[in-house]
Amino acid sequence: MSRVVLIDEVGDLDAARAALAGHPEVTVERSNAMPTGEDVVGLLVGTEVEVGTAQLTALPAVRVVAATATGYDHLALAEIAAAGAWATHCPGYCDLEVAEHAIAFALDLLRGVTLLDRAVHAGRYDYLEAPGRRVTGAVLGIVGLGRIGHEVAWRAAALGMRVLAADPVVDPRQAGPAELVELDDLLRAADVITLHAPLNEHTRQLIGAGQLAQMRPDAYLVNCARTGLVDHDALGEALNAGRLGGCALDVLPQEPPRDDEPALRWPRTIINPHSAWYSPQSGPGPYRIAAEAVAAVLEGREPAATLARPVSH
Repeated sequence: MSRVVLIDEVGDLDAARAALAGHPEVTVERSNAMPTGEDVVGLLVGTEVEVGTAQLTALPAVRVVAATATGYDHLALAEIAAAGAWATHCPGYCDLEVAEHAIAFALDLLRGVTLLDRAVHAGRYDYLEAPGRRVTGAVLGIVGLGRIGHEVAWRAAALGMRVLAADPVVDPRQAGPAELVELDDLLRAADVITLHAPLNEHTRQLIGAGQLAQMRPDAYLVNCARTGLVDHDALGEALNAGRLGGCALDVLPQEPPRDDEPALRWPRTIINPHSAWYSPQSGPGPYRIAAEAVAAVLEGREPAATLARPVSH
């Protein structure tokens, strides 16, 4: 028997098994650690699991490495291809959920919902603890106008917000309700900035101390994408110094966070447990899609959402 191993502690193992039900020669199992052995033909890996040369050396028969997520910066694509394997990911399965979560964060920050709730529970009953601002007419800045960014833009426009977007590869004719501007102009103009760019060598720490300094002191930052898009230390410094109105984060440098995670003590900060992707509709999606990629490879077909193809030796 060959093995397909799911390394994702919240992964839907049943969805993965169902997608591979037509391959009785393969078992699908969950592991909390990287497996080894010549019987492993497929890996289904979450975003916290790095796959590169060191891992592939112990998996000589692996034929496909499938990220159970949209992001794939944890996969060493050239090394996977050089090992004779495919690499895939799962774009699109949670676009609506992430867009809705980003809008929910933006509304929460502008209206002060969570911060006021905390104040009431702490025994304070004063709306001026986090005075709400009007959503209609507020400026939403979207960094990264891909599939999710577009969904955010349409929802923001429906709420009466002015929508700006910064994305160097988007044709202005394809920007929908968003006005394409340079990143610096977006940073200076927006009431709320929400990040929806992929994480790569060009976007790592795209929002650093210099960019945060350009934002208005009453502006808010939303990150439902990848924590590496932001200089985490610089964000904390801006919040602690009162140079930023607040932030809402669905991603952290380490998940779950350690007790000494600085963000847990930042002022005017809302943190969710990497939940933006989830709904009952989207929950099984990445595990089914990743397993379908394995099935395609086992059947001699090119999998969907291919990131890297095996290099012939």
